[in-house]
Amino acid sequence: MDIYKKTIGYLTVFQWSEILVVVSFTIYFAFIDTKNPLWYMFFSSVASICGIFCVVLCASGKKSQYYWGFANIVAYVIVSWTARYYGEVMLNAFYYLPTQFMGMYVWNKNYNNDTKTVQCKKMTVGVTIAFLAISLLGIWLYRLFLVFLGGKATWLDSMSTTFSLFANILMVLRYREQWVLWIIVDGVTIIMWVMAGDWIMTTMWSVYLINAFYGLYMWTKLNKFQGDGGR
Repeated sequence: MDIYKKTIGYLTVFQWSEILVVVSFTIYFAFIDTKNPLWYMFFSSVASICGIFCVVLCASGKKSQYYWGFANIVAYVIVSWTARYYGEVMLNAFYYLPTQFMGMYVWNKNYNNDTKTVQCKKMTVGVTIAFLAISLLGIWLYRLFLVFLGGKATWLDSMSTTFSLFANILMVLRYREQWVLWIIVDGVTIIMWVMAGDWIMTTMWSVYLINAFYGLYMWTKLNKFQGDGGR
């Protein structure tokens, strides 16, 4: 429980505002929802609340984000499976969950205990362009697989999944440019959950999008502050 108690001192007023918005809307939509069963609303709420803690801590470079991420992933898999977003299910169950352990290991090795932030890095323009090109190819190929599975909104699902995969790699490796991909992922995923009619997930991802811009800003500042040590 110490990890969760320490979270309070890690967050800014802006980040607590993000959390307040997500928690408030989660409670509101859970109470007014008459379409989905109670168990679905429970897991949707858990995914939403744990998820917002995870992303705001990540934006601040705090390794405690991974603890909240575990709970978020498990709940989000259940919600995504119910909505038939199989790309989201596979991404979270077979990729995010195991890479949580890898990310925790890498961040622990590159964590500054004085500033309580991870050492972040910056990609070159050439590597960034190559990453995006590979991502676009991956979107096209993965969409074909989702069509075979009979999934819904396959272009959006594939785009969200593929960009998420590469963004998570950049996050584990501590690259600032992860936030550019997260901005794209969040925008696409908002559309998906609006289409699914899940307003808790829509709210969560909307705040994720705001946080992604904030994360890009914060990690740019961190990289400049850390200098060569963050490269």
